Amino acid sequence: MHVGLLMNFDIKHRPSYALLEVKLEPNESIRAEAGAMTYMSPNIDVRTVMRESSFIETLGLKLLGGQSFFVNEYAAKYSSGVVGLVSAPLGDIAHLVVSDGRGFIIQKSAYVASSPTIDLD
Repeated sequence: MHVGLLMNFDIKHRPSYALLEVKLEPNESIRAEAGAMTYMSPNIDVRTVMRESSFIETLGLKLLGGQSFFVNEYAAKYSSGVVGLVSAPLGDIAHLVVSDGRGFIIQKSAYVASSPTIDLD
């Protein structure tokens, strides 16, 4: 497992059929594209949330970029758990570090997952 900004993850089966496996500690969560989850531990809670903070921003992403209105948040409750995520279409997965003043513009369907604190606008 790699540790990326305090989150344990591993990218398996690279490059053609990459799978992101994230180990979540109790009360830790990850946000992922709708439909990206392939497996998860039974103690993981799933919650569907709107992609952006406002309906207008989300509507703009849907109309202009073909993005989904919603993303899923996976959270480990009471004990650690694992979530397996894939990209659609299948391909490689890269870890990109986002910070203040350093964001990324990615093509439609390239987003797989992020920390819930990352702004997806």
